[in-house]
Order: sequence, then structure tokens, then C-alpha cells
Amino acid sequence: MSDELKIVLEDVKEKFDTIIKGIYMIIEKLDRHIEESLKEHEKFKMRLLEFRGDMNEHRNSTELHGGRVKKEAS
Repeated sequence: MSDELKIVLEDVKEKFDTIIKGIYMIIEKLDRHIEESLKEHEKFKMRLLEFRGDMNEHRNSTELHGGRVKKEAS
């Protein structure tokens, strides 16, 4: 193999190595993003469940739904 071909192949190898490193960096960033998104989703889900509970509690305590006890006049 000629020296010129070796130099070209080495250059191509270095470029592929750079591309591979870039791909691994993107994969790591995506993995972090997925993890953060899952955490945010869980927080949102918990807040939504709390809100639903609060709304059910409010609905059950209103006169329209018969859950409220009327106070007697003194």
C-alpha cells in the first residue's frame, strides 16, 4: 500500500472516529432528555391526580351534589 493511500485512509478513519464520538454524545444527550422527560411526566401526573382529588372533594362538598351539611340558624 502506498504512503499516500495510508495517509488518506488514516484521515478517513479520523473523520469516522469524530462522527462516532458525535453520535455517542447525541445518544447520551437524548438519554438524559428522556430521563428528565419521564421525571417531569411523573410530576405532572401526580399534580393532575392531586387536582382531580381536590375537584372531587370540592364537588362532593357543594349543595348541588348533596354532600354539604347545612348549618342550622341560631
